[in-house]
Amino acid sequence: MWKIPANGGEAVQLTRDGGLAPLESPDGKFLYYVKTLVATSLWKIPVEGGQATKVLEGLSTSLNLAIVDSGLYFVPTASSGSGSSIQFLNFTTNRISPVADFEKPLSVGAGGGLAVSPNGRWILYTQADQAGSELMLVENFR
Repeated sequence: MWKIPANGGEAVQLTRDGGLAPLESPDGKFLYYVKTLVATSLWKIPVEGGQATKVLEGLSTSLNLAIVDSGLYFVPTASSGSGSSIQFLNFTTNRISPVADFEKPLSVGAGGGLAVSPNGRWILYTQADQAGSELMLVENFR
């Protein structure tokens, strides 16, 4: 991962071991990222450079993450046969606490997403109420 001034200038490499879906912390001190998009771990590195550290294991997808001043909200990978949940990792205590549990799965992949309103009063999430697909047979396709 790299950073470059918004008005142009010299690019600076931040990570040396890859990374995807970068998010800067609200205070601008850290860059958070994942190494794969689904069933992944969350990492952070100082924006001025330095050593990367693992923050969280078992993140469902890079889209199901919202960073706030005091910690981060996330959707963990679900156990098979169970519903989904939103959890909060407190940066001060380094403890995870449940926020909400759901019988229906929260969306994973391109249809997912988690956000917190600017005033911190609301969590926005994507829930899969129904899913499906169609299979078509195309005869004489060349």
